[in-house]
Amino acid sequence: RKPPTTSRGDCPLEAWAPYAANVLVRCGRDSVMAVSRGGAPRWREFDKEMEEKEREMLKKAGIIMPEGHMDGYKYMPQKRVVEKQSWEVKPGPNCTPQSSSSSWNNSDVSFELGQGIAYITLNRPQTNNSLNDGMMQGIHDACFELHRRSDIRIVVLRAEGKMFCAGGDPKSFQDTASMTDAQSQRSSVCMMRLLHYFQSLPQFTIGLAQGSAMGTGVGLLAACDAVCAVNSARFVVSEVKIGMCPAAIVPVITSKVGASHAKRIMCTAENISAPLAKQMGLVTELVDDEAEFSKYVETICDKITLCAPLASARSKRLVQNVASRPLTLKLISYTGGELADVRVGEEAVKGMIAVQAKTRPSWAEIPIKPLY
Repeated sequence: RKPPTTSRGDCPLEAWAPYAANVLVRCGRDSVMAVSRGGAPRWREFDKEMEEKEREMLKKAGIIMPEGHMDGYKYMPQKRVVEKQSWEVKPGPNCTPQSSSSSWNNSDVSFELGQGIAYITLNRPQTNNSLNDGMMQGIHDACFELHRRSDIRIVVLRAEGKMFCAGGDPKSFQDTASMTDAQSQRSSVCMMRLLHYFQSLPQFTIGLAQGSAMGTGVGLLAACDAVCAVNSARFVVSEVKIGMCPAAIVPVITSKVGASHAKRIMCTAENISAPLAKQMGLVTELVDDEAEFSKYVETICDKITLCAPLASARSKRLVQNVASRPLTLKLISYTGGELADVRVGEEAVKGMIAVQAKTRPSWAEIPIKPLY
């Protein structure tokens, strides 16, 4: 078939990709622009050339068109949408903190600091540590301070009572039923941001499950870097049994145990035993009694003491940013940039000096001491 020809002024446009592998758009006698079938046409350049041609023709007719006279007729986007990489998204607080370690006033969560270590304790044993607004505010306030404390190397998440955490407070479910769609979505996003805020702490986090965990409680443990649980503990996410979806905890559980185990946990509402949870990767270590937690924490403290604080924090961040991502040029550039930056850092210099002098680096001289 013969391709159609349209005209704009004295410039015929011979179009187009369905008719030929390459189409030549001729403007006047000398200007030629190639449009490939597989590639994107350079329409911006073409439009600019056409506008210049029209301006010259109008000028010959005695009509002078000012620069930018078409601005009101063309849509120009004000913002450019760029897909951000995971390492470009920084975790941030949900709200203004209401407590700090120096003046802690939250009764639902206790927050204690020691030498190089901090303890966040869920303290609502009378409700099996079900999460209410006060408890979420306490976890948030502790995280807010810990993100700014370079002297703290390890964070321990623990609980009082028989259960680690029974999930969301039943009263909050009643409140959710009366929410609008926008309010409900905002509430879920706040919970997801809180879990991400905790998961992104620069310190190495340890979850101690002295009892069973349900729903969001399982999500809190999944957000920890390591979890030690008693053999009698059980773990269940049962929202699907009441017609709901555990959307807020899906990202942290999936990143912890993988898609296959995550679907088993959340789609079947199976009551997972502690040994099975360890097999899945949700739990790192099992003990017979919670009295053995102190020995487990002490062992990790001894190991972390020997590691450079900033190097350890950046290694954790690197793992989170590259997990389950395809190997792309952007990823290679990011990891290479991190290595180049750390290599010339103060800790790397001190580490090499210590190796050559056959001494311990400065950070290894101050032991991390558990409080319990």
